[in-house]
Amino acid sequence: MNFATIVIITIISTLFLYMIFLVLGVGGIANNRRAQDLDKNSNK
Repeated sequence: MNFATIVIITIISTLFLYMIFLVLGVGGIANNRRAQDLDKNSNK
């Protein structure tokens, strides 16, 4: 494996992990708003 392959794999892995944690974070924000009763439109 040359340097370019390692860089490409690293960038793809980083973006993949970033997207996973971004989705988990957005879901966590929604759950937190519901738990604090800040979201008036949601049904419990």
